[in-house]
Amino acid sequence: MLSSLIRLPVPTEPASIEDIFSSALGTIFTDDLLNQHGDPGSSVIYKSKACGDLELQLVDPRGEDARKLFAQYLWNSGLLMAELIGGGTEDGQAMKARGGSWNVKGETVMELGAGTGLAGIVAALAGAQEVVLSDYPAPEILANIRANVHRNIPQASSSRVAVEGHEWGVLTDPFAVSHKHAYTRIITADCLWMPWQHLSLAESICHFLSDSKDARAWVIGAFHTGRAKLAPFFDVVLEVGLEVEDIWERDVDGHERAWTKERDGGREDITRQKRWMVIAVLRHAQSPKPHSISPSTAS
Repeated sequence: MLSSLIRLPVPTEPASIEDIFSSALGTIFTDDLLNQHGDPGSSVIYKSKACGDLELQLVDPRGEDARKLFAQYLWNSGLLMAELIGGGTEDGQAMKARGGSWNVKGETVMELGAGTGLAGIVAALAGAQEVVLSDYPAPEILANIRANVHRNIPQASSSRVAVEGHEWGVLTDPFAVSHKHAYTRIITADCLWMPWQHLSLAESICHFLSDSKDARAWVIGAFHTGRAKLAPFFDVVLEVGLEVEDIWERDVDGHERAWTKERDGGREDITRQKRWMVIAVLRHAQSPKPHSISPSTAS
């Protein structure tokens, strides 16, 4: 299970009974899956088979706008992205067979909505030629990502990693203009829960993704906020000149199944639903008829 990849640092002071109980809910109530890890201002440790233990500080956002982005937690989608990029999953070969290789060695990588920066940090440690970790340009969010980069990236590799503020869909600032089609891999995890931001996110992916035929964007989103909030994104990407090369679902235990926009007639059990994520591989449209996202439902 993905949550087994996370542990909390040893506390310097005794924890309260309430903190002990809340952190153990996923163990006591096994159906009560934790989708987010840590608390604002705290830190968590990601136990990576490929990279070793990575300690990540969680930001304590200032202001309502920054807090509503929920960058103050580490989410299961980010853990799965890190596992795929780092090759740390037990069935890594089977995963990589879908949508091509998830190997980033020698690639130029941009993470959109980096949050803690975990996936981008793992990409750098996995041999990416260049990595840019981007998130909403709130000073405390960017400063926290830089601190996590400094903590986990060796000094010898630090010149290959940069942190940039980027608001999705804003493509006229100096950074966006000078880095158009600059990245062979775009990665984004747990950024699909805001339907009103789908078009802006898709525009940023299309703008920064290299026009090389081998360039890909990897997108992972979890269903804990509802499948219906995520599903329209994969139609929106078609409007901006992208297409879906592959798309499927995976749960926190590694089981996989076909993607569907709706399951159980829209009455999907929330306890089961939040165990699942959608994984998609996007590319620039290469034909007049992009990959069709099946409108069928599943039961």
